[in-house]
Amino acid sequence: MAEFVSSFITGWSEVVKENICHFLPKVKIINVYDGMIHYKYDGNSRDIERIPYFNNTFFVLQSFLNNKTDFSKMVSTVAKKKHFYLISKGSFRVRFSKENQFCKVDKNVARNAENVVIQNSKLSIDRLNPTTEIWYVIRRENFSFCGQLLSKREFTEKNLNKGELRPEVAYLMCCYANIQPEDVVLEPFAGYGSIPIQISKHFKYSKLFVSDIDSERIADLQQKKHLKKENIFIEECSVFDLPTKRSEISCVITDPPWGYFEEIADITKFYVDMFESFRQICRENCKIVILTARVENFIQAAENSNVKLTNRINTLINGKKASLFKCELM
Repeated sequence: MAEFVSSFITGWSEVVKENICHFLPKVKIINVYDGMIHYKYDGNSRDIERIPYFNNTFFVLQSFLNNKTDFSKMVSTVAKKKHFYLISKGSFRVRFSKENQFCKVDKNVARNAENVVIQNSKLSIDRLNPTTEIWYVIRRENFSFCGQLLSKREFTEKNLNKGELRPEVAYLMCCYANIQPEDVVLEPFAGYGSIPIQISKHFKYSKLFVSDIDSERIADLQQKKHLKKENIFIEECSVFDLPTKRSEISCVITDPPWGYFEEIADITKFYVDMFESFRQICRENCKIVILTARVENFIQAAENSNVKLTNRINTLINGKKASLFKCELM
């Protein structure tokens, strides 16, 4: 079976480990690191490109389980074997990365690495605009590898509106919530719709209630094709004024305001009031998944509201430390 390495947002290792089988049913996981998974897969490599939370994916040419390795030793080891490349025509360049930072190496090491590719493929050198790349990667963990870059996420913060949640984060949040076909789901801070769109595209559910206080956002959401379904209900509504007739809610997934861009005088009280509103509409044992960067305020609000925090993922959102919480209303 071919070996691959794929990277993803830090903190989500356990979620990715459980979810990858959904996209690659016959996958064999070798190991999972923070922000990276090493696995074997015998199917079409294009299947991997469908996974929404992967950033870079590599076809592994050689792996190294030795934290004392260096680029010179890695290149020498790779040079001793004959390799084939999934992309074998066009142009290439070689890159060296240590602890998630590109770095320069001795010119002889770089040339040797390039010669290995030339001798094993029909690829030609193009250091500026190649059709494929060969990476030598050294990680903090006891794992390094040489691999061919197959795909990389082109989507960046420049493609997002201010405050918009990345789609891969929204998808992972929904995985973490373990949405079931019988669930009635609520997203009360819908914003640009990252979470409800991922729910609609990838998950089975009974009903989905989508609301936001911003009339412009609501108007935009009502026009999105993925949200035009009979069991999706969109309306302009404050989280503090949710219709109590929705006491059927069995799952809440949301990214509420963090108080950095919005005028919120007391963010802790805001979260307390939010929990109180949830009590009015949620079923017993409702699953609640909330993302926030105001971690201390959120924990204090949970204590003040008799809310149990059952699990937590620490991650980075646009370079800012944040946490995803699972909550239970006591």
